[in-house]
Amino acid sequence: MSYPQDSDWLIDPGYCGSILKDPCSPNLKKRVVECLSQFRALDNPNNPSIPYISAWREDDEVIWYEFVGSRLPELLGCPADKTARVLADSIIKRSVYVCRDEEENIRQKSIQQKNLASKRKTLRRESKHSGSVEAIYKIALHTGEIVWLKDQANIESFADDNICLSLGGLTCVTKEMKEAEQSAEAGNKLRQEREHLDQLLEKQEKEIWKNQLEIVYRLAKATELRDNQASIHLTKMSHYCNILGKAAGLNNLQRTLLFHAAPMHDVGKIGISENILQKPGPLTPKEFELMKSHSIIGAKLLSGNNSKLLKMAKTIALTHHEKWDGSGYPNSLHDNKIPLSGRIAAICDVFDALTSERPYKKAWPADDAFGELYQGKRHHFDPELVDLFLQHIPEIMEIHDRFSPFPLR
Repeated sequence: MSYPQDSDWLIDPGYCGSILKDPCSPNLKKRVVECLSQFRALDNPNNPSIPYISAWREDDEVIWYEFVGSRLPELLGCPADKTARVLADSIIKRSVYVCRDEEENIRQKSIQQKNLASKRKTLRRESKHSGSVEAIYKIALHTGEIVWLKDQANIESFADDNICLSLGGLTCVTKEMKEAEQSAEAGNKLRQEREHLDQLLEKQEKEIWKNQLEIVYRLAKATELRDNQASIHLTKMSHYCNILGKAAGLNNLQRTLLFHAAPMHDVGKIGISENILQKPGPLTPKEFELMKSHSIIGAKLLSGNNSKLLKMAKTIALTHHEKWDGSGYPNSLHDNKIPLSGRIAAICDVFDALTSERPYKKAWPADDAFGELYQGKRHHFDPELVDLFLQHIPEIMEIHDRFSPFPLR
C-alpha cells in the first residue's frame, strides 16, 4: 500500500531510507513523512544538534537512517546512505551515566567497541522499553581525530511492521568529554603514584603518610577552587618536576616526595584576593607586592610538621620564586642557596605558565617557551637544571599534550 506523499520523497536526493519504498503500513509511512518535514527544518548550522531519524527491525541487527542531517556524513566522510554503518564501525566506546545511589552520585557505564556488536540487540530492547535513548559515543574519524557525540532520542514502536523509529539528535560534546577524560586520567595517575609510594614505605609509616597526603591534597583542592585552570596546572607540575628530578639524580623516594609536594607551590594564593588572582591585565606595583606574599603565606600554612613531605612542600612554596642571580623573592636567595626542590619547581612552573592560556594572555608556542628558559640561565634559573630540562623535551611535550586541552603540536 502506498501513501499519497511517497513520490515526493522517493525522488528527493535527501531521502536515504527505505520505509517509503518498502511495503510498510500507512501509519508508519505517514509518521516518517511527518518527521522528515520536521527534521529537515532542523538541519541547519544554527542548530547545535544534528537531527536524525533512524530505524530498525526488532528481529534484525541492521539499523539504517530514514533521514540524517548533512553534518554527520560530512564528519564521517561518507555518503548519507552509508552513514549508519560507518558510524557503527567508528564508535570506540558507548557510555551512559546513571545515578548510583540516593545521593545522586553519577556513575559512568561504558561498553567498549569489541563488545558493542553483541550488546546492540539488548540496548535496543532497553531503548524500546524506556521510550528514549541518551548516550555518549566516543568516535574515531577516518582522519584519525577523536570526537564525542551525545545522542538523545525518543523511540516509537510500530507493531504492525515490527519496526522502531529513533527520533533524535547528535550533539558534539568533544571539549567537555576530553576535559573529563583528562581529569580522570590525571586522577588515575595520582592514584597509581600513591599506590607506588605505599610500597616504598614501611608498614608503620603508612598511616602517617596517608594523613599527610590527605592534608596536601585537601590544600591542593582548595587552591583549585580559586582558579579554574589549577587542576591541570598542578597535574602537569607534578609530572614535569618528576622528569627533571630524575634527570637531576633524585632517588625514587625523593622524586615521589617531589611529585606530591610540587602541587603545593602556590597554596599560599588561598590568602590572595580573587580580584588580583583573576585580573585580566597587568598587576599594579601594589597588587604585585600583595601577590608576592603568597610564597610566605604558603610556607606558613605548611609549617609546624616534621614530615618529609610537608617539609619539602613548605620549601617549594617558599622558594619557587627565588632566582639564580638573587633577584627573586621573598628572601633574595641565589645560586645553590636556593634548595634544589625550589629550583626544580621554578623551571617547571614558569614553563607551564608560559605554555598555558591565562585570563591575561594566550599560551606561548613550545619553542618560544623553551627559548625563554634558555635565556633565563644564570639569571632566573639554575643553568644546569635548564640544560637537563631541555634534554628531555620529548617527555615534557608528551606530558603537556596529554593533560592540556589544546596541545602545542
